Amino acid sequence: MVELNTQTKLSYGIGQLAEGIKNATFGLFLLFYYNQVLGVSGTLCGIAMVLAMCVDAFTDPIIGSISDRWHSRFGRRHPFIYLSALPLAIGFYLLFNPMVEGEFALFMWLLCVAVGLRIMLTFYHVPHLALGAELSSDYQERTTLVALRNIAGSAGAILVYALGFGVFFAATEAFPNGQLNQQAYQPFTIVLGVCMFLSVMVMALGTQKAALELPQPTGEIKGLSGMFRDLRDAMRNRSFRTLACGFIVISVPIGIGMSLALYLNTFFWQIEPQYMSYILAIGPIATMIGFACAPMIARLIEKKDALIWGAIGWTLFTVAPVILYYFGMFPEKGTTANILALIGCHFLAGLLVSQLIVAIGSMLADVADEHDHETGKRSEGVFFGAYAFIIKATAGIGVSVSGFVLDAINWPVGGHVKSAADIPPDSLFALSMIAGPFLALGVIPSIYFFSRYKLTRARHAEIVQALAARQS
Repeated sequence: MVELNTQTKLSYGIGQLAEGIKNATFGLFLLFYYNQVLGVSGTLCGIAMVLAMCVDAFTDPIIGSISDRWHSRFGRRHPFIYLSALPLAIGFYLLFNPMVEGEFALFMWLLCVAVGLRIMLTFYHVPHLALGAELSSDYQERTTLVALRNIAGSAGAILVYALGFGVFFAATEAFPNGQLNQQAYQPFTIVLGVCMFLSVMVMALGTQKAALELPQPTGEIKGLSGMFRDLRDAMRNRSFRTLACGFIVISVPIGIGMSLALYLNTFFWQIEPQYMSYILAIGPIATMIGFACAPMIARLIEKKDALIWGAIGWTLFTVAPVILYYFGMFPEKGTTANILALIGCHFLAGLLVSQLIVAIGSMLADVADEHDHETGKRSEGVFFGAYAFIIKATAGIGVSVSGFVLDAINWPVGGHVKSAADIPPDSLFALSMIAGPFLALGVIPSIYFFSRYKLTRARHAEIVQALAARQS
């Protein structure tokens, strides 16, 4: 491992800005744009995202395995990162600026561009995550690196919300809800695409020297069968299985919550555009605070405990507003008190879920050490390839399920839909139930999986000592 300076740590963290921009835009705007703005059925949107997600199921572990063994003068991860930068920005722009018309043509555009963009994300995101596990083997410093990475990710989400509702989707006479204005998406995505490109390049250049000081890979690049053997071996690790299963399960409610947030805020809570950015941005601001506190919290409690309490806290404060509203215990819509109460709940949900995000990223690096100790193989790329797929599946599953749900509740789309007055009451009620209490159901089994994780701080220290002894 290399001696990390502040510049290297910050450069590594800044790289997550691109992922934060992508996650926030996909999670909040992708379904809304194709369904509500362009009029593509929710079912077709869901099918497109399911198919794109299936591509990730193959490419993420493959790129992880290849980058574990790649030999080059730039190191084993950086060639993939450099390759992804420009196509990532271009693909992001094209996704929100289709050059076709008609529902089926738009469906095919969404499918093809989403697949291409997800592949480019794999080329960047998997090596970026794996690099973080390589830069340090220290139990505590890994938490710091993950925290910095996720602070930048939250900053990317804040940037999306601030530029979106503060600039490009501001209310006009023609579009009181500016997010319904199709023309606003072009400049919006141009600015964000440039920010994504710069984020990737700053990360790559800022960590290049450190990457060259890391141990070089051993062994040759394997064929597909060898790569899937690596993935099979990773899945045999009990610690990894418990984390992966728990995170896959909880990704469903998190993804649905993100995908339906704009629908819920626009039509159920009837939030005006000038207040929308406050409600949406407070969550990422809270997660940034939580990420900054995570290294201190990691000194006090086990990572598993932070993971479990983060999941419970997110659930509680995400579903509480809708439940309390129907019991007459939440401020009325359209009031200042309502907006402040929503901001408060979003803040607490973000503050607590940040501990889940940091914990699982740090724990996977520990699992890679455990796997090395048991098998003699360094496989960060395989583990983080699987993790990257799960992260992207959060958005993919959310969009897919939400699209099917919107059609199932007969949600109206098209230019005539301007406000809550254009939505049938039964559809609004169904939306609030799905985006509220329903989300809690997916969290319960994830808590079970997380509770079965057994790799403690003390056990990890023993593993690091054994690995050091083996190398000496």
